[in-house]
Amino acid sequence: MSELKLNILPSPTWNWLRMNDTQAQIKSTDGAAVPQITLTSGVSENDGIFPAAYDGGIGVDFSKFLDDEKVGAEVFDINADTSEPLKLSFAYDSDKTLDNRFVINLAESKKATVIMNFAAEQNAGQYSVQTQARIARGAELTVVQVMRFSDQATFLNDIGTDIDNGGKFNLVQIVLGGKNVFLGVKNRLSGEKSAIDMKLGYYMTGDDNLDVNYVASHTGKKTTCDIYANGVLRDRAQKTFRGTIDFIKGCKGAKGNEMEDVLLMDKPVRNKTIPVILCAEEDVEGNHGATIGKLAKDVLFYLESRGMSQEAVYEMMARARIDAIAAEIPDDETRELVGKYLDEFRR
Repeated sequence: MSELKLNILPSPTWNWLRMNDTQAQIKSTDGAAVPQITLTSGVSENDGIFPAAYDGGIGVDFSKFLDDEKVGAEVFDINADTSEPLKLSFAYDSDKTLDNRFVINLAESKKATVIMNFAAEQNAGQYSVQTQARIARGAELTVVQVMRFSDQATFLNDIGTDIDNGGKFNLVQIVLGGKNVFLGVKNRLSGEKSAIDMKLGYYMTGDDNLDVNYVASHTGKKTTCDIYANGVLRDRAQKTFRGTIDFIKGCKGAKGNEMEDVLLMDKPVRNKTIPVILCAEEDVEGNHGATIGKLAKDVLFYLESRGMSQEAVYEMMARARIDAIAAEIPDDETRELVGKYLDEFRR
């Protein structure tokens, strides 16, 4: 068991509220999970070495921990436009500690989708995945991650990207439950006119805890980032969302937008939203904001006046938030899976 510092803000901003990072107890690995992998044409798979220079959202402590645990890597080289997504499905069926690492290399001017489905609906283990994505000049990578965990499971999901000139990274993440779920994403927008578009949907209930750290590091000129989170907290669930747009000197013409929308369904829930813009370059544009609270009274009154109970209104609006994020998934099978999860989740 090791105590690690996770999801660290790039610049310590909230010392007095103790929200700059999270301390967590992490268990030593029992090995790697064996996902079901559906390859598609243009994709090759090999065992490899995880890059030593990796820089992800969860932080250096976690990377060093996996290095010390000697967790290997599976490497996917994508050298053609893919007509079907590369799929990795994790059905965790034990209470062990299972750790995986992946490297995705997308070739110049190619376009590909990777779908990762993680499920541990009955188990109480600790599971982690760390993913390095390298997006070459003019390429576009879309990653979809659906996470469904029991109220006893811990999950750590770490992503780091390197994006060359004109490259783009699209990310859709949906989290449906989990005792402790840590998400970290750091994007290095080093190429001129490189871009990211990240969307997060979450529905946390009971005593679930979600801890998120998104970082957009702009170093290239005319780079753009769009970050949007839309979630629901109910019962006694809690969530921390750290979103940082970092304009580094030299990224002239860069633009960044960040927005979170949180629906609070019960009084005991606890929400922390930490939007940060760091600016070392003058010729940039950054915007951030958050909408947090219950439904507007006029909306609630309108729907109740049409015969819906207050509980039914909140359930409908909560479901609509996750459905809106799921609509961004470019795969019918995965969208249907999310719908099935939601139907079971809300019973």
